[in-house]
Amino acid sequence: MDGVLTRTHTGRPRAAAVGAILILCLVAAPLMSLFPVALWEVTRGLVLDGLGLEAMLIAPVAVSGMLLMFLAGASWLRWARVTHPASCAALVTGTALATPVVMGFLAPALRPFPGGLYVNSAVVSALAATVAMGVCVLFSRRAGRRQPGVLPGVAVAAAALLVLPLASEHMRDRSTEQRSLAQIQDFDYPIAVLDHPSWVPVRVHEVHGGLRITYTSGQDLDDPDGTGDPGTSGPGAAPANGDDILPALPAPVAAGAAGPGVGSENPEEVRPGTLHVLSWTPDRTAEGIRSGCDFPGVECSEADSFVVVHRGMGGQAGARLSEVRAQLGDDIIASVHPVGAVSPELLFAVAQTLRVERPGERGLLAESILHG
Repeated sequence: MDGVLTRTHTGRPRAAAVGAILILCLVAAPLMSLFPVALWEVTRGLVLDGLGLEAMLIAPVAVSGMLLMFLAGASWLRWARVTHPASCAALVTGTALATPVVMGFLAPALRPFPGGLYVNSAVVSALAATVAMGVCVLFSRRAGRRQPGVLPGVAVAAAALLVLPLASEHMRDRSTEQRSLAQIQDFDYPIAVLDHPSWVPVRVHEVHGGLRITYTSGQDLDDPDGTGDPGTSGPGAAPANGDDILPALPAPVAAGAAGPGVGSENPEEVRPGTLHVLSWTPDRTAEGIRSGCDFPGVECSEADSFVVVHRGMGGQAGARLSEVRAQLGDDIIASVHPVGAVSPELLFAVAQTLRVERPGERGLLAESILHG
């Protein structure tokens, strides 16, 4: 197989061939990348409007458009006297058409440039096509009778498409970290934390009525007394000194089994040893610690200094323990919500370790959530 570029009698690559390849990669490839995105938008619009049969007519349009782009690119490269114009045009066209498909379905979080899918697909496809063809040009400079042709470019383009989903996951993680940090730092009201060595904050969400921090247990749930390995300490956690022994369970708490609390609609958060701590906003605090207790199917009772909330029909015997609320100070209320298999005894014991954040503790809390 010959090299990609034709050369002059002095051995230099022809400037027309180099220019044609650059124009195809930097101008034509971004324009070609818009084609599948536009087709997807049109098809989705037709389906949403109930025109599913008409949407099937997009298939021949798509095939015709891809064929036309390939033929136009091959003719352009042939006119510039590029060796293997059809192979080069197929490489650039395939890269330009595959990039938005991968970014739209397999790498939805990958948006390295300002703008939506159209802008990012155009820029990424131009970069990928240019790098792929550049590798082909570099390999064509090797001396020898047999040249690899466009095979190095195909390998580079395939590798780039495979890297896009990995880069998307990395950007998603960074975006989640930045959002979590912003939610903690921008919350204008006191935050309630668990001052317990066996519970570690793992994520944060701003929800209706407050800021919700998710904690997971670092100890075995079969050893709730904390006699085993206490696990990793969270921010502000007190050292294990025997205070982890569960107190006697009040009767209102023992009346029902712990069930899902706020936010348990997310399946990935439902696992053994998971709790939500909700720091109430002043608007919800103004409703009082017994807010919502007059709703049907909700029964509230006082246990020590807490308000225990059961939800379900049939009174406490048939209802589940939904949350334990605590008054942490003047106009400061927080609640603990079980997620998954958390016993009522453990829930009530953990609720007794609730306290208000200390000055400067938000940074430690954010650090624990991001890197814990």
